[in-house]
Amino acid sequence: MIRYIKFLFLISLNVAKPALGQTNIFDCDNSRKFATYLYNTNQYELAQHELERISFFCKNDSTTQLILLKSYRKLNHFQPANLYFELKPFAEINKLNPEYRQEYIRLLMSQQQYIKVQETIQQGLEIKDRFEYQLGTELLLSHWDKAYEMSQQANAIKNFKLNGLRSVAEKSYHSKRKKPWLATLMSIVIPGSGKVYSGYWGDGVISFLFTASSGYFAYRAFNKYGSDKVYPWIAGGLAVSYYAANIYGGNRAAIRFNDNLNHEFIHETEQVLFSDY
Repeated sequence: MIRYIKFLFLISLNVAKPALGQTNIFDCDNSRKFATYLYNTNQYELAQHELERISFFCKNDSTTQLILLKSYRKLNHFQPANLYFELKPFAEINKLNPEYRQEYIRLLMSQQQYIKVQETIQQGLEIKDRFEYQLGTELLLSHWDKAYEMSQQANAIKNFKLNGLRSVAEKSYHSKRKKPWLATLMSIVIPGSGKVYSGYWGDGVISFLFTASSGYFAYRAFNKYGSDKVYPWIAGGLAVSYYAANIYGGNRAAIRFNDNLNHEFIHETEQVLFSDY
């Protein structure tokens, strides 16, 4: 498909050549303009191929190189972009122009290397939105207490990203999470209550009914047939299994509730941080 589009483009250029006079439409300047057009119209794969050709045949150009790095990131082709920065010592990266430094952080963020982003910023990398990345990575790493503490230090700063991150930090800090140990204890005392406590009412009712009914049948079996028969022990085994599953399920329900809540906050954080990517 890509070759077909390039073929059509070359034909159109040849058709238009008489109208262009002696202008060399294949020179580096025109190729850069075409590559920039492809990138700006979200044709990232075509832009990548064109930019790689330019990098090979033309004199090194920082703007073209930056667009190529952005194209790699947009396409999740992280290896060549990583290689570009990994070959440079930190001091050299910090001397690059601000857009390159910003792209380096965005590249790390896109790969979810949040700890490395924090370490890089702590090393002294000069980027815009520095505080936003520090606060955002704490949220993405589920460090709710630290994120809330940081958010309260930035009340005087007003911008879209920071306001959004501050809102997430406050909600995540004040949200009431479930205690797995309490859900476990409740399930031991009253089957199904741990799941109800965690907000899963339907599962809790079903768990109670299964545990209670199996316990009742086991009681009836032992009362009617005694302990010398096999059937009461089978019924008793099922009752114990349901009771144990109820305890485990209550614990997992609390953990699942907390995980879902945390994922919501992480998703909100990503929407804010990656809004201009």
